[in-house]
Amino acid sequence: MQARRIQGFTLMEMVVVIVLLAILAPVAALLVDGGVRAYVSSRTQSTSQGQARLALERMTRDLRSIRSATPADLTMAPATQITYTNLGGTTVTYTRSGTTLTRNGVPLADNVSALNFAYLRRDGKTTAASATEVYYITTTLTITQGGETLNSRATLRPRNFP
Repeated sequence: MQARRIQGFTLMEMVVVIVLLAILAPVAALLVDGGVRAYVSSRTQSTSQGQARLALERMTRDLRSIRSATPADLTMAPATQITYTNLGGTTVTYTRSGTTLTRNGVPLADNVSALNFAYLRRDGKTTAASATEVYYITTTLTITQGGETLNSRATLRPRNFP
């Protein structure tokens, strides 16, 4: 009767497998890391774009309802804030507090690194010196999140401006 041979791996086979895994593991880790970074970056961009779009849509809708182009209804200074009276007689203020865009103190968007308002005359190029000269209002909003920066801008003409 022959003795039955025990099946298994030799020490040499185990060492070869360990060496091969040691070579392939960093390559696989780099591929997985690249995929995860791309996912996180696209998610951050999507979040930033969504916030910027919603904030600008809200601001432009509100700014169209400025009651009149007079100093009593539109405060132009500073360039990082706007205060106006709408058609309903309510005073509205958009400003950046830290990294938060607020409307009358209520948060509207986070991670805001810059907020600027420009007031233009009828030609669309010349800066208005007073509220009575304002024909267009340009809003620039910059959101920075996770190393990604998104600049958004909207120019509008309020309904009740001459």
